[in-house]
Amino acid sequence: MNSFTAFQLKPEILQGIADLYYKEPTPIQAQAIPLALEGKDVIGQAQTGTGKTAAFVIPMLQMLELDKKDVQALIMTPTRELAMQITDDIAELGKHLGVNVLSLHGGQDITRQISKLSGQVHIVVGTPGRILDHLRRETLHFGRIKMLVLDEADKMLEMGFLEEVEEVFIQTAQQKQVLLFSATIPDEVRRLAHRFMNQPQIVRIEKRQMTAENTKESYYVVNQSDKLDVLLELVKDARPYLAVIFANTKQRVNELVRSLQENGIEAEALHGDLTQKKREQIMDRFREAKFQYLVATDIAARGLDVAGITHVFNYDMPSDLESYIHRVGRTGRAGQEGEAISLISPRQKQWFTRFSRAISGGVEQKFLGGKKREERKARKVVRDTNGGIQEARTEDRSAEKKPAPALGGGRAKAKPRKIKPGYKKKMQAEREKQQRKERRKAIQEVYRTRKKK
Repeated sequence: MNSFTAFQLKPEILQGIADLYYKEPTPIQAQAIPLALEGKDVIGQAQTGTGKTAAFVIPMLQMLELDKKDVQALIMTPTRELAMQITDDIAELGKHLGVNVLSLHGGQDITRQISKLSGQVHIVVGTPGRILDHLRRETLHFGRIKMLVLDEADKMLEMGFLEEVEEVFIQTAQQKQVLLFSATIPDEVRRLAHRFMNQPQIVRIEKRQMTAENTKESYYVVNQSDKLDVLLELVKDARPYLAVIFANTKQRVNELVRSLQENGIEAEALHGDLTQKKREQIMDRFREAKFQYLVATDIAARGLDVAGITHVFNYDMPSDLESYIHRVGRTGRAGQEGEAISLISPRQKQWFTRFSRAISGGVEQKFLGGKKREERKARKVVRDTNGGIQEARTEDRSAEKKPAPALGGGRAKAKPRKIKPGYKKKMQAEREKQQRKERRKAIQEVYRTRKKK
């Protein structure tokens, strides 16, 4: 398949595809979409970064009956980050259909989720634990579900979600289409497929998608409060011909554009809130090099082909390797050399190493010059646009750290003990882990009871 039009999709879906600058199907899409459109169960084995999300979202949108209130499709993912990413992809691809999609995962107010579930929801995307929570509360019903997708099945089972996944399968409609996507197919995934899938068609994409060999990739470990200053320094040093700066939200994109313009840098924004006509006008001006810096959400990572993009900056890191590969792929095209630079927080460093292992040639860590680092720390005031003086974000706050003198000459009151960063999250993760263990024991007991009968 050389074109999405060959799939005979609804015009609204084709418009959503065009808005995301998809040109032609990737190998996993070309093979999996026709099988899914025929109603067959599919096992897709493909590495992250091959376009597998659209491979199940497009046929899902095609089969929806938008006038019905029932939840018609469920996508289970191992992490909340992936759930949010897929939810955004569905919203973008299905925006001309008027599809209603809801993400269910931990870290959200469950009362708000229950309120949204009382309305019309066509597609649910979520993690197994939160989905089961709603099923047990009877705030979520899958009695009329048509399609169930298990994304990153191997990772999900590695994280100990087997019992939860099995329980969700059991509580959904018996007659449903099942799509399973996984980078590897270990024995546990095979057994799961054997139990819950009907003569699945297997699609294997062996070739791993990599970033271009002529793209030099590097990253800097930067505190969030220093990111803007570091970006301005890197832009000044790099002197790109054309550059794309990626941020994760529309609000962040707009803030960055304002900050760059205030520093005399020609930049414009590209995100989903702009009309198609406005986006096309911006892209025409960017291709003609009428401005140098395009600040964008991931909407620009898909199929954006502009000659002369010498640099890509990841101001915010994407949540998955697929998005990273698409972003970096905007430079180093047509045999030209390119450079991709990422700004990551100290907490993201270990997580980022997983990205670099999956990329040909790896990613080099770079360090900012000591002199520049000291200049940022020492900077106490900056001049505003009117020539006045205003306090900088990096002002010295050492005076605030001095203990206040005690009243009446007595001892100063002891400061409350500080909780280490991440401690609350760690304790919450431990509690959730214990709860999962207890749920597994309860499910296993039910299975043993059934077998005895």
